Amino acid sequence: MTRAGTILEKEPGLKTIFQGEEHPYVRCLIADTVDPDRHFVCRVLDEDDIPFSIGEHITLEVIKVVTERRSGVVRFDCRLPKTQQQIG
Repeated sequence: MTRAGTILEKEPGLKTIFQGEEHPYVRCLIADTVDPDRHFVCRVLDEDDIPFSIGEHITLEVIKVVTERRSGVVRFDCRLPKTQQQIG
């Protein structure tokens, strides 16, 4: 599954525990490509920052979908597809 859209917010340099190990991640709020009024909260795992700016289009591979019980917010744990990763 993928999520694609325009980056509305980006918060780089965060850390989380995923599958028992600490991972860097970037928190993004993305407006859906098809319906821009739909917004997705995504964590881009294993990245300190991503080579995209606010307002740019991004496509992410979803690894896991998480629903936070208290707030009911759905979050997508994702990775950048290899074709979008910055070389270097």
